[in-house]
Amino acid sequence: MIHFLHPEFLVGLSVLVIPLIIHLFSFKRYKRVYFSNFNFLQSLQQERKNSSQIKKWLLLLIRLLVLSAIVVAFARPFIPATRNHPDTPTPSEKSAVVIYIDNSFSMTNAGAHGSLLEEAKKVMFDILNSYPTGTGFVLLTNDNNRATVLSKEEASISIAEIKPTAQPKKLSQVFKQTQDCMKEQASTLFLLSDFQKNNCDFQSIGHDDLISPVFLLLKAENASNIYVKDVSFDQTMLHKKNQADNISIRIANSSGKDGKDGNNIPISLTINNKKKSVSKVNIPENGEEVVHINYLNTENGYYKGMVEVTDFPVLFDNTFYFSYAIDDKVNILCIDQETRNPFFGKLFADTADFRFKYVPIGQTAGINFSNYHLVILDRTVSLSSGIESELENYLIAGGNLFIVPGNAMSVNVLNQTLRKLHASTFGAADTNMNIATVESQSPLFKDVFEKEEKNAVLPSAKLFYPLASGGNTEVLMKDKKGNNVFTSNTLGQGKIYISAFNLEAQNSDMVYHPLFVPTMINMSYNVQSSLHTSWFLGTSSKQPVHISGKKIKDNVPIHIRKIDGDFEFIPEIRKDFNGFYTLMNAHVIEDAGLYEVIQNEGVVDVLAFNYDRAESDLTVCDEKELQTQFPNAKVEPIKTTQISHNNELVKEIVYQDKNRYLAWWFILVAVIALLLEQLVWRSKLK
Repeated sequence: MIHFLHPEFLVGLSVLVIPLIIHLFSFKRYKRVYFSNFNFLQSLQQERKNSSQIKKWLLLLIRLLVLSAIVVAFARPFIPATRNHPDTPTPSEKSAVVIYIDNSFSMTNAGAHGSLLEEAKKVMFDILNSYPTGTGFVLLTNDNNRATVLSKEEASISIAEIKPTAQPKKLSQVFKQTQDCMKEQASTLFLLSDFQKNNCDFQSIGHDDLISPVFLLLKAENASNIYVKDVSFDQTMLHKKNQADNISIRIANSSGKDGKDGNNIPISLTINNKKKSVSKVNIPENGEEVVHINYLNTENGYYKGMVEVTDFPVLFDNTFYFSYAIDDKVNILCIDQETRNPFFGKLFADTADFRFKYVPIGQTAGINFSNYHLVILDRTVSLSSGIESELENYLIAGGNLFIVPGNAMSVNVLNQTLRKLHASTFGAADTNMNIATVESQSPLFKDVFEKEEKNAVLPSAKLFYPLASGGNTEVLMKDKKGNNVFTSNTLGQGKIYISAFNLEAQNSDMVYHPLFVPTMINMSYNVQSSLHTSWFLGTSSKQPVHISGKKIKDNVPIHIRKIDGDFEFIPEIRKDFNGFYTLMNAHVIEDAGLYEVIQNEGVVDVLAFNYDRAESDLTVCDEKELQTQFPNAKVEPIKTTQISHNNELVKEIVYQDKNRYLAWWFILVAVIALLLEQLVWRSKLK
């Protein structure tokens, strides 16, 4: 059975009625001639009249054949290929043509006539126009997982709406999605992409005889990209007011050239809309360079930062956002048994940056521990299960807990709590302890010592309880006998600091030693909260986005809005068993930038989101590599400088299947008919 690629051209057969009408209604006038005898002339005239009518009808049929053959040739007739296997459908039975267009950020790179994405759209229109009316199309993109069969008109509208997205897609995902939507039917899969190596996971693609892939490679004019890879802070430093911060900015140069494009690249640091630094950096070819910038934290509140480099034409990774907070007041709570240690209050009362409060153990009901940066358990001899549970949640959410032992009863009670918190425990009592070493590289003591002195005079104690150490223990101080006398443990986002001795003046000279002040102040800051300053879009399933719970009030509505933008949404926040506030619907955020978490019209946190840098490396697979991986596939480079060439290339690919096309045979029939028409026209009547 004959099929047609372009059946709409068959409408041209209607023009055949024109020569038929002309033939039937054309009346020829005859000239009158007088003869003396009509007998012979009458018989001769009748014979020639019959021959003339036959010739005219024959010419009409030949001309109709010529016109019909030309019209049918334009409709591109073909005979579908026969089945090689009874279970293998023929191309005519394909339910749809699948077209995948890579609309990731790497496709915003420049081609000869615009971005690669815009050039890919033009090729997609060529593909649509090369197929006959009635063909179904399935359009796949990086941000569209709905495999809906579209008509040619619907597909054309969808193509125009395709925009760049931050979501990359692996080749294996494209093939898997094609298999799912075709449902065991033979199909042609067009793939239009720059085929970045990061997304070409060939080893994950299974062989499928029903899918005929066509790889159309779009090659960029620009092969290099300079971008901000990441931003980090010294993990041993705490963000404090009136303290210098050191930010490390990693700039990468993904370049296939000689690297000269990496010279004198401008880089700027902006915090709270104020320029902190503008400098230039040289980056080697296919290399990285770390830029260190120092600046001063001059105020409390949220710090909204942005690092920028100048590079074209790939722009999405030129900016990196980060944020952190410095509280206006550091709140400290000391829970004691009966007698107070006055040195805690004296220390923190001397500065306006701290707010200190004493509370007896029997009056802790109703206290919201999340309001405090540091909680001190000083020589307590009783702890209820409720207090233990509250302190555990407080630590998991990012609080700091400092435990100081008292007498033997206090040690027994505190050990029970420490075991529940998976922290170091107190051992048997010992006497006459002198601290010998301090872990100066610990975050707690970073920059406390200008230089290390071997014979430094360190604190001592008359009575102490050596601390056990485990896998989660960081030893901060040891005595001369090697006993652990000051340790820290991590629980969730919080820190547990444990002293082996109490800080009463009668027992230890620690409160008079210069080490006491920086130790207590540094414990008051949350080291862990300073480490995570930004998130990458699209990675929330691998690394959940946490919101600071310090200022969040239960049962009060929260919304998140983009700074300097009109995007706003209601977050779905879940507090898990670890006490983390996790943003469950982070996927609704599609644009990089800074986002404020708002509650009661006040900012309770600031989240910084960046585009994933997986698209920043512009290294691509070439035709040879693709052909090696898919030997039976069609692999063609798209020449961005020759738009007309792409149109012909697509038509050639579409027509190069196993169907038997008959257009040239009809053209041959038309030519033969024209020659026959001339032969009949020139023939003489007998």
